This record gives sequence, structure tokens and C-alpha cells, in this order.
Amino acid sequence: MDVRKLVVLGVLSAVAFVLMATVQFPVLPQAPYLRYDPSDAVALLGGVLYGPGPAVAVVFLKDVLYLLFRARGPFGPLADFVAAATFVAATSWAYHRGRGPLPARLLRAAALGTLARVVVMIPGNFVILYLQFGMPPERVASMLLPVFIPFNAVKAAANALLALFVLTPALRQVASGWVPEPPGR
Repeated sequence: MDVRKLVVLGVLSAVAFVLMATVQFPVLPQAPYLRYDPSDAVALLGGVLYGPGPAVAVVFLKDVLYLLFRARGPFGPLADFVAAATFVAATSWAYHRGRGPLPARLLRAAALGTLARVVVMIPGNFVILYLQFGMPPERVASMLLPVFIPFNAVKAAANALLALFVLTPALRQVASGWVPEPPGR
């Protein structure tokens, strides 16, 4: 792996951690303990630039930093890793295999990533909430439709739109053939 790519992924991981640690707010009145943060959008930038593996690496590093410096326990970062890694991996995979205009391709890819996140977190919530709180399956099942499914869908969609907003101008420049010269050349 080249040094420039490692540096970019390190910077993206640090920015994602800072955003996760500082910008959080509830999005569902029925579950104020579930909070949106824009860190997945940063990891998705890495996925669009370099592919699914580097995007998951950004999520992993962000969650390790969060676990070390901010988390009260391992289950929140674990849940975030499963959800965010699924979202950015599926979205960046679909983006790199898609065709068509860049914004439309990213939107289609993000729809797939959002669906993947929601589907993976259905059983993920059963496991994590049992391990963390001893929550019985019946209780988790009763919270799927009113809480967990909407939260995962809203968080993924908001991060996809944020990434699209940031990426569209840059992707159009690259697609038109304008690529900036690296510094020092």
C-alpha cells in the first residue's frame, strides 16, 4: 500500500473519530439514546476513493479510538462497527461496480448499503443487546419496527446524503479528466 493512501486513510479515521466523539444527536423521539453522528459519511469517502476494504479499515480505526477514549464499554463501539462496516462496505462495493452518472450511482449504491445495514442489524441487535443488557429476544423483537429499523435506515441515509453532498463536486472533476497534480511535482 502506498504511503499517500495510508496517510489519507489515517486522516479519514481521525476525522471520523472526532465527528463521532463530538457531533451526536438523537433522531428518533422514541429512542433518544440512539444518536446520529456523521462519522460513517467520512468512512464512505474512503470507500468511494479506495474501495470497501479501506472503508471498513476507517470504521475499525474510528471505533477503536472511540473505545479507547470515549466509550463506557465495548458494546456501543461493537454495534457501531458491525452497522457502519456493513453500510460502507456494501455501499462502496456497489459504487465501484455500478455504472451511470456519479450522483445516481452513489445513490443506488447507498440504497443497497442502507438495506444491508438494516438487515444485518436485525440479528445484530438481538446478540448485542443480550450480551450488553441481558435483554430477552421478545423485548428486542418488540423494538425492531418502532426503533432499530428506522434508526439504522435514517442514520445510513443521512450519512449517504452527506457523503454525496461532499463527493459530487469532486467526483465530477475527476470524471471530467481534471485531476490535481500531487504537491511537490
